[in-house]
Amino acid sequence: MRAAQSLLRLWLLGTALSVAALLIWAFAPVLVFVGLLAAGLGVLSFAMIFLARALERGLGKRRRRSDGGCG
Repeated sequence: MRAAQSLLRLWLLGTALSVAALLIWAFAPVLVFVGLLAAGLGVLSFAMIFLARALERGLGKRRRRSDGGCG
């Protein structure tokens, strides 16, 4: 009786591992694409924020010069 339960548990574990491996193999390309897309959007957002701050600093210096240095 105990050997049958042990064999059943091994069968369940093996089935679970094989199903998990199949799911990972099936969805890995999609997950890699989504990860790369998220990373690309993060880099794009970082670049846009960097450029906006640089433009803001540049315009701020230009405005201070045209105001006669007041401010």
